[in-house]
Amino acid sequence: MTNGTTPAAPVTPTPGIRQHRTLRVLLVAETVSMLGTQLSAVAMPWLVLQLTGSAGDMGLVMAAQLAAIAVFGFFGASWTGRLGPRTVMLVGDTVRGPLVALLPVLYFLDCLNTATFVVVMFAIGAFYAPYAASQQAILPGVVGEDEQLLGRANAALQSATRLSVLLGPVLGGVLISLFGAPTVLIVDAVSFACSAVLLRLCLPQTATTGKGTGRRSPAAGFKLLMRDRLLGSWSVALALGEMAWQALFALLPVIAVSREHGSSVVAGALLTAFGGGALAGTLLAGRLLRRVPARTLALTGRVALGAGFLALPLPFGVPGLFCLLVCVGFLNGVSSAPVATVRVLRIPEAQRPEALTVATALALIGGTAGWVLSGTLAQKAGLTPAFWGLAALQLTAAALFVFGALGTASPPPAPPSSTDPAEVTRTDPAKDSR
Repeated sequence: MTNGTTPAAPVTPTPGIRQHRTLRVLLVAETVSMLGTQLSAVAMPWLVLQLTGSAGDMGLVMAAQLAAIAVFGFFGASWTGRLGPRTVMLVGDTVRGPLVALLPVLYFLDCLNTATFVVVMFAIGAFYAPYAASQQAILPGVVGEDEQLLGRANAALQSATRLSVLLGPVLGGVLISLFGAPTVLIVDAVSFACSAVLLRLCLPQTATTGKGTGRRSPAAGFKLLMRDRLLGSWSVALALGEMAWQALFALLPVIAVSREHGSSVVAGALLTAFGGGALAGTLLAGRLLRRVPARTLALTGRVALGAGFLALPLPFGVPGLFCLLVCVGFLNGVSSAPVATVRVLRIPEAQRPEALTVATALALIGGTAGWVLSGTLAQKAGLTPAFWGLAALQLTAAALFVFGALGTASPPPAPPSSTDPAEVTRTDPAKDSR
């Protein structure tokens, strides 16, 4: 150099999410698995009706899965913590595939009845909360503890999930009409097998194992959440928010019946409006997290979401409600990945699996309560009072998000890290900045 100074040592750039081979494989595996699950979400109740012709039996079968989610969300926290996220995800995909395949096999053998269906659905539901929590807990082991990178990885994973939720029911309906519900369930079983193979081959053993000597129990996970102001407030807020969302989804067919003379197309379009808005918001969140702190984005989105629900009781027609669902879905999508990022980084690494499993169970129990109670409330009081109740739930959730964030410091930035060091050497910072 002409000025005689010593050149600075090269700085290893932090790899973007596109440069993480392990994350790419994880996204593919979870997209395949989730798409299969969404196919089954249509095919399973259809098969029950085809088998028994009873709406009561269909409700019993689906309730068995919800009951397992609630029970194992808490009591599964201990073995989630001991085994670690990678093992839980592998076991979940490996076991659920054969369980799903068992249903069409028994159907074709004329051995499937309601009792067997209930048992199988309970077994499938037992893995839901531990698996969902493990998805969140494993990401820091894949991309590191950097908030920006972890937030974008969360957004990418949620985008894949939301895309599956958006496309799965429509694709499931088409496949059922062409091949029948039992065949669609076989497709779901294959999707679990494909996901298990991808995870086993490509997810490293070092990705957040069940290490640590702390007590592994649901009570310990619950206490960890509740003794921290942010974690406790946000966990309750997420449960209340999930209660409001599931109640709203349950009321969409009621809206279609009462306002559009029972049009199933309207009910489906309203659900699609939310799904499309949520997907757009999640995609935008991945970009915003490059410039906006995750906590700021989480709080802004959740407060705006509470305000958005205040418009629900207004006398909208279906087009107005469609636009509102796009807006609140968008706000949900923008804030979900930042919320997940702030929460996971605040939990000590060794305790993340069990704490996140308990937190997931709380949210799912809230959602189940919203689904069950919404119909009764709408039937006795009408849609408008029910909408005011949903608005109150979301406003309370927004207040809890603000309360939890006030007076609680953000964790210090983590040094850049990667579990794919070979990929780091190939990273082009110009590519990641686009």
